[in-house]
Amino acid sequence: MQLGMLDYLPYGVGVVSALLVVLAGGRWFRRTAWRLGLIDGPKLRGVHAEPVAKSGGMAIVTALVVSLLAQMVAARALGLDDAYLRDVNHLYLLLPALAIAGLGLLDDLRPLGAAAKLAVQAAAATVAWFLFFRIDHVSAAGLFELSAGLLSLPLTVIFIVAVTNAFNMIDGVDGLCGGAAFIALLGIGGFSLLGGELHLELALPLGAAALAFLRFNLGKPKAFLGDSGSMFLGFLVATLSLRAVTRTDGALDVLPLFLLLSLPVVDITAVFFRRLLQGANPLRADRGHIHHILLLQFDGNVPRTTGTLLLMATLGAAGAVWSGLEPMLAGAALALPLGLYAAVYIAGGYASWRNLRNAGAICDAAHALAERAGQSGAEAALSGALLLEWMRLSGVKAAALFNEEGERVWSAGLPDIGRDALDIPLYASGRVERGHLVLQGHGRAGAMAFAAHQALPLFPAFMELLAFQTAEKAVEETRV
Repeated sequence: MQLGMLDYLPYGVGVVSALLVVLAGGRWFRRTAWRLGLIDGPKLRGVHAEPVAKSGGMAIVTALVVSLLAQMVAARALGLDDAYLRDVNHLYLLLPALAIAGLGLLDDLRPLGAAAKLAVQAAAATVAWFLFFRIDHVSAAGLFELSAGLLSLPLTVIFIVAVTNAFNMIDGVDGLCGGAAFIALLGIGGFSLLGGELHLELALPLGAAALAFLRFNLGKPKAFLGDSGSMFLGFLVATLSLRAVTRTDGALDVLPLFLLLSLPVVDITAVFFRRLLQGANPLRADRGHIHHILLLQFDGNVPRTTGTLLLMATLGAAGAVWSGLEPMLAGAALALPLGLYAAVYIAGGYASWRNLRNAGAICDAAHALAERAGQSGAEAALSGALLLEWMRLSGVKAAALFNEEGERVWSAGLPDIGRDALDIPLYASGRVERGHLVLQGHGRAGAMAFAAHQALPLFPAFMELLAFQTAEKAVEETRV
């Protein structure tokens, strides 16, 4: 069906409605989040020192529902009932998406177990499969085509659940999850245009809502997405991308699909296999995500970290649309973003064969040191042969702990803090900076990012040393 300019008007109404709901209702959503107890407090893995309302989920879900209603009213008023929302499955998709948002809301209020979350996510993904947001036939730039057959349902469920959680995982620095969702949804819109079938009732307003929310999530953030917002975005991006890259012959092109979702897919894949190498639970949170690595590379500069990763995601989405226009150039479109992601991991030491080979032993040594510190005190634990073994395995030739006045409190070796030393700030309860941990290896400071991540179990012991030194100093001042 050939569409005229008038047929696009409901989409414009939907985008404007979504923008207005998020921008105009931001303060109300934040106040409501505080009343409900939807608060993200300072924590060891976080990057903020103050509690922030997790109101993004409520804002974005409300914006999408209002937008759909506005689009329907506009379509009816313009007499476009036959041209608009031709595939009602896009409307039904909102039902499992709302279940995902509700799951995230419960998790924001009181953390749920991984099993419960995966069960609900799998159920929602199964509903999406029945609505024909699925993987049936797979193709790669027209080079080959495979039928999923009986594997269609499990492959679809695994993909949707993985992407849903991948968006939740990258929601660790300001603006990253919302920005990545906006970029992916923009790419999905581009693919819809290329395919000649406009199914943008959800994609365009959802992208507009994610973009508008950045108004409250950048700079000094006033609100976070929360699990309800990040998982809601992830679920809908995953399902809508499946339909966007499916050709008219029913084959799903995996290359543009990967490029549309390159940032969250690369992150969750790297994290999953790295945790397996460490012998750690793949579902347990840590500070080994790509944004944590870049934060160390950029000395904790959050805007620079977010901007760099969103640029990579934009290159991926642009490559996806380009590969849709010229399928034979898909390989070239894939090379640039993949090379940039690989550069981050290489620079942080996460692609080092020595680090990967020793990952399990390094993790075990760190946890053994932490356990010893809890039993016999930090000073005893951080002065024995086990610490030296941890340093040898992780490539750390010297480490030192400095208090907030810059005085050295503890060291193992003597790092030259003037050159090639990674400086990691330490905070009490996530709020007040109490000192710095300095790590130095045999190369660039940034390559110590892997060792810094593996040292995370030791942070309580470092804080104990800082607190003991502060208490001793206070006693001496009292005597004087």
